[in-house]
Amino acid sequence: MSHESRTLIAIFIFVPFLLSAMWLFYMVHVYTERAEAFMKNSSFIQANKSLYFRMGLIGKAMRNGLLTLALLTPSVAAKRGLLVSDDVKSFPIGLKCILFCSWGSSCVFSVALVAVDFFS
Repeated sequence: MSHESRTLIAIFIFVPFLLSAMWLFYMVHVYTERAEAFMKNSSFIQANKSLYFRMGLIGKAMRNGLLTLALLTPSVAAKRGLLVSDDVKSFPIGLKCILFCSWGSSCVFSVALVAVDFFS
């Protein structure tokens, strides 16, 4: 594969990666408190709030990412006492989709950029 084609592939991956990163910053800023409001009874959410509250946008991203990860594996999180299963069941599907799609797309584009660099 030539250098020009690898560069073109990297650009075609980098542009959506950049757009998803900008969306992720916006999503973290807007939806973190909204998502945490649905998890009132979960001690995990309260501990994350107190731990990452003063870290600004990076702290919000950590809180949002950890909440998304806990929602991705609700049975494991409920079994370990991190989340209350009633809160997980009442969590809005649309908000869950926003969280999963935002973090998932950023992860996919990051892995794709690393793969292009690895194979070049």
